Amino acid sequence: MTQTKFKKIPFDLELAKKITNKEVKGRIVTRDGRQARIICFDPKTNDALKSIVALVLHPRGVENVCIYQDNGGYSYLGEDGLDLQIEVPTYYEDYSNFEPCKWQPCLVRDTAHDCWGVQVCAGSYKYGDILFYSSDGRSYTWGYRLPLTEVTERLIGTRKSYEELMEELDAE
Repeated sequence: MTQTKFKKIPFDLELAKKITNKEVKGRIVTRDGRQARIICFDPKTNDALKSIVALVLHPRGVENVCIYQDNGGYSYLGEDGLDLQIEVPTYYEDYSNFEPCKWQPCLVRDTAHDCWGVQVCAGSYKYGDILFYSSDGRSYTWGYRLPLTEVTERLIGTRKSYEELMEELDAE
């Protein structure tokens, strides 16, 4: 099982709702890294700008109630770093411009309907084509290529696209 790494992105109300409803993988934290659990998106308050109620884990190990604005902003004197942010998984990478290095193992296939296989990059040809070693001693080019990682290795022997794999991971 791979360990999921997260990166922080700015707070987005709609994404926060999806994370809270477990429709999307992610977590809600404060700017200084504390865990936050949103418990309400529409409290009945006198301040129309305050629309999020969350429980924030403080260093003493207790959760305190905090009321936030739609944009995740928190304004209370004496508390710094409590603005909300979102952490999303980083397993999705943009490989549209992927250029393998010589000796790098990669997933390759010729067409979108072929199965993924593993080949080692042999470098680039004089016309710019990327070549891969073959078991017969020659070098070949491939129409599709991805780096071999803990995430992409799940594609070996399948006909799935990288995007389909990401959708499956999001569903998990």
